[in-house]
Amino acid sequence: MKKVLIVTALSQELNSIKEKIKTLKIQNLKISYFTTWVWNYHTILNFTRFLEQNKDFDFIINIWVCGYKEEKKGFFQVARIFNSANKKELIVPNLFDFWDLESIFCSEKIIFDWKDILEEKFCDMESFWFELVCESFSIPRMILKVPVDKIGDETKNFDFLKAKKYLQENIDYELLLTKILDYLNTKIEKKDFSKFLNFYNLTFSENIIFERNIYKFEALVKKDFSIYFEENKEKTKEKFLTDLNLFLKEFVL
Repeated sequence: MKKVLIVTALSQELNSIKEKIKTLKIQNLKISYFTTWVWNYHTILNFTRFLEQNKDFDFIINIWVCGYKEEKKGFFQVARIFNSANKKELIVPNLFDFWDLESIFCSEKIIFDWKDILEEKFCDMESFWFELVCESFSIPRMILKVPVDKIGDETKNFDFLKAKKYLQENIDYELLLTKILDYLNTKIEKKDFSKFLNFYNLTFSENIIFERNIYKFEALVKKDFSIYFEENKEKTKEKFLTDLNLFLKEFVL
């Protein structure tokens, strides 16, 4: 049984998605739901806390509304996010083809003037931070956006009923979940590194970094990590982690 998490900002809109999905009959898939609440800081804090306590999801989908400049689509799949606060971008992994790929402008402030999103066509407030959190947990994910309000007067007078309707009707959820299940069934199973991770008393963040470095070791060194581990496991935790980082740096140009 594969476990999928659907994340939205508000529970009212999430309920419309749940109603739609409940009518579907897709076997071998357990669907869970979570709301982060609006604004970027709520997304970071609430979503991180939730994943710290619920680590076993195979796939996460962020579905939410967004504003648009001119071109209005039924929905699209986010491929790139430009964040207004730090002027940085994130590339969202495209794990399988589902729908049109688009770039989006992410702002911690509500956008009322289309000129503020520069050359971008769409804007939202949470996607950058959703992707950042998922990336830190190394969980396969997808961001789907449903354009609802044309930036300007429609943003100031946001229509929540229209948002709920579009979220429920614009996405083919049966096709979406079927494609996710197909992807998960063909995905290479995640390696079990528990014997390494459990050897030391690691903090949560140390655990994530250590696992990431094991994958990096096997990709760069082209050897089984257990050989390195057996040769160095008598070191203290701090010494082991530091030396591993220094060792891996030798393989990066």
